[in-house]
Amino acid sequence: MKKASLLSLSFLFFLFFVNLSVFAQESGNRIYGYNQQKHQPAINSGSLNTGDKKFYSTEASVLINMKPDAFVVVFGIQQEGATPADSNGKLNVRLGQFNTALSALGVKPDDIFVDFITQNKIYDYKAQGNDVVEVPAGFETKKTIAVRYKSRDLFEKIVAEAARAQIFDLIKVDYIVSDFDLVRARLFEEAARIIKAKEAKYTSTFNTKLAPIGLAIEKYDAFYPGERYEKYQAFETGSGYTSYKEGTSVQQRKAFTFYYNPLTGENFDKMINPLGIEPLVQFTLYLRMDYDSGLPKDR
Repeated sequence: MKKASLLSLSFLFFLFFVNLSVFAQESGNRIYGYNQQKHQPAINSGSLNTGDKKFYSTEASVLINMKPDAFVVVFGIQQEGATPADSNGKLNVRLGQFNTALSALGVKPDDIFVDFITQNKIYDYKAQGNDVVEVPAGFETKKTIAVRYKSRDLFEKIVAEAARAQIFDLIKVDYIVSDFDLVRARLFEEAARIIKAKEAKYTSTFNTKLAPIGLAIEKYDAFYPGERYEKYQAFETGSGYTSYKEGTSVQQRKAFTFYYNPLTGENFDKMINPLGIEPLVQFTLYLRMDYDSGLPKDR
């Protein structure tokens, strides 16, 4: 009876990780290692004074949402064996099965890359009288396999084929935007337009004189979906506790999940391309122009 229960738990544990891989479409299992202190975009400070009463600045912060041109999903795979050749050979059999399935899905060989990560000895412990000693137990080979694809619809099919090849460790999903020059040009054009509009508004409304000195800050940044997920735990779920019965401990797990939390437009002068329901790659630009007011420094 106890053996059957353990097998059931093992099966449920396996299903949990398979489902986790499917859920992790935009992040991968690396999400569990992310620090919640995410890097933030540069945005307007709200202060136009540069520290010298004679000089002033005008700011613009712009956000653009971009659909990716392609995706790259990365899986981790490892295999133990009696010898290095044994562990590597068994691992390559699983990779071969996966490659065959990927080919059937229309993934080209040039869109698949296997990276040999490490090969090392593994050890076990053996009782010798009153002592427990470490003894060699074989070798372990670790690799990663990266798969590039263009259609979102392929993702779950790729994950399913990986599972059939006994590959369960979905490390990450990268979003690929190819034309950074086009993105930066669009951001700069919009930020420059905003700064010129602000300059005209300030001079006409407040009858001030602003002579451009030059650009003070030009800062671009990129925010990919994988780093924009945050942890969520339902308030009404039960809290964890531990009870003991017949020498066995049981702990109730308090469920949690993750959700995609993109940058929104309220802190920017302009958001190009509205947010939809799918995760996107987000690029930002903070631009600051300094001006000479023409006033004496001691005024």
